[in-house]
Amino acid sequence: MLNKKLVACLAFVIALISVPIFVDSPFILHVCIMIFLYATVGASWNILSGYAGQLSLGQSVFFGVGAYTSSALYAYLGINPWIGMLAGITTTMLLGIAIGLPCFRLQGRYFAIATMAIVQIAYLVVSRIELLGGARGIYLPMDKWGLATLTFRTKEPYYYMAMLLMFLSLIIVLCIEHSYIGYYLKTIREDPDAAEAIGIDVPHYKMVAMHFSTFLAAIAGTFFSQYMLFIDPDSVFMLSVPVMLTAVMGGVGAMFGPLIGAAVLIPIQEATRIYWSGAGQAIDQLIYGLLIIIMVALQPRGIMGMIDSIVTKRESKHRTLNYRPDE
Repeated sequence: MLNKKLVACLAFVIALISVPIFVDSPFILHVCIMIFLYATVGASWNILSGYAGQLSLGQSVFFGVGAYTSSALYAYLGINPWIGMLAGITTTMLLGIAIGLPCFRLQGRYFAIATMAIVQIAYLVVSRIELLGGARGIYLPMDKWGLATLTFRTKEPYYYMAMLLMFLSLIIVLCIEHSYIGYYLKTIREDPDAAEAIGIDVPHYKMVAMHFSTFLAAIAGTFFSQYMLFIDPDSVFMLSVPVMLTAVMGGVGAMFGPLIGAAVLIPIQEATRIYWSGAGQAIDQLIYGLLIIIMVALQPRGIMGMIDSIVTKRESKHRTLNYRPDE
């Protein structure tokens, strides 16, 4: 079983690496880039909400702060985006502490409402700060191209960078899953009182989940701004629900859940945007809603839950067919 999983993982990696070699369509590469990006941000949400059980509707705040920090430093002060990324990570993690300390005292829907309110506050504040471009947004310079500025003329470099970012998120989630941190977070998710009763420092490990979550979201925000070369409040602070839907569709608390969910939802989003222009924004939300309703009705654990159920049934059937009672 282990060898089969290893072979499957290697085949998956080789297939992803080979895509730009055989595909020259900028649109398809763009869709792949957005899938990787949403999978990364979805993984950051999944760490906090899926593993630690803190239902957040404010993941776009961390994504947006990372994007705005690096973009403002690059556009107005000429500071290299790589340094801006580090500044964005630092700023976002400090913001995560500032949000987590009071909000982690809340549970369930109250925590979700608080994080949603924080998104609205961030949106309004940034929209009114002229230093950050206000509602007009920030246009990034296009006079320097290359890895040093994270700005490229073609889609292929962005594709590979987004892919590496997605792999980074998978590695982080894998390490969390197979460490005591993952077991602690799952215990906290199931029953915070029981976790505290057995000696788990609940506030501390919630904050650990917040740190991992903000770290990935900030990096993704920087990449997004350098990829689009333009950001505004709408493009970065309105992503909380789509990001959450990718994880819900794929499987909350599952390592590959956000990636699978993004692979289903992002092509729908991009196709409706292309074929129906501005009206597609309403159509893709309608399709999202229908898919989520169907998925929750059939399998609340998402596509990963459906896959696990199929695999479990097949293994059970295989064991039954090969059962030989002792004579």
